[in-house]
Amino acid sequence: MESQVNSLNDVKVGIIGVGTIGGTLVEALIKNEIVGSGQLIGSTSHEESARKVEEEYGIEATTDNRRVVEEADIVVLAVEPQMIEKVLEEIGYHLSRDQLVVSVAAGITTEFIESKIDQEIPVVRTMPNTAITVNAGATAVVPGKFASESDLNLTKELFEPVGLVEVIDEEDLMDAVTGYSGSGPAYGYLIIESLIEAGVRVGLPRDRATKLAAQSLLGAAKMVLETDEHPAKLKDMVTTPAGVTVDAVMKLEEGGVRVAFFKAIEEATEKSRQLKLDSDR
Repeated sequence: MESQVNSLNDVKVGIIGVGTIGGTLVEALIKNEIVGSGQLIGSTSHEESARKVEEEYGIEATTDNRRVVEEADIVVLAVEPQMIEKVLEEIGYHLSRDQLVVSVAAGITTEFIESKIDQEIPVVRTMPNTAITVNAGATAVVPGKFASESDLNLTKELFEPVGLVEVIDEEDLMDAVTGYSGSGPAYGYLIIESLIEAGVRVGLPRDRATKLAAQSLLGAAKMVLETDEHPAKLKDMVTTPAGVTVDAVMKLEEGGVRVAFFKAIEEATEKSRQLKLDSDR
């Protein structure tokens, strides 16, 4: 069943759960004029937080999830994974076939969401990261059983203005995406933080070290994306024989940096799988 929503013009987007990722999405949608503030309605769990959402983003906010569903053409599920079943039980019978449900809940499958909805409503699962705030996000999307190509394209319209969007063919891979690019900014911040402290240790002022570290990672990322060269080749271009960089890279390898990333991604992926298992119980 295909939703009747064909474009983002003149549609109402409802965000159930304007917390960290929900608020980030609201901010990105408004800042990039993907939709206007008048086209958004959000919900939170408390009256006080609803008022804060209205003040901060200038959108309509409520504590009534069913009201969001009644007013929205696109319903975005941005609640914590532990809350998704309760929310779906609350709104499932109020959704209609001409709506589109977009989920950003980590570890929650489209099959689980569909099982809690009374009708064959299109569901698209997404995993954005917080870098959508600065239009540098990475978002993976996967369609559910009832989602059409136009539903998928509409979801991409929401996220393409704020970064890279990748369509995932197999939903089982979304656990890896969650632990990989979903958590990815945290890994980058940790690297930048470590570089800053190292820079201070060798005498750089903290503000200069911060800018140089962040710009170095930004530049490296752009080189990978824009040259389409393998990172190993790009690394070799910097690590000239008997030069400064080759010794530094050797120390990183001695410190087990590569293995540490392997273990981190595996752990985060397993955590996402566990969220899925918990929701199925």
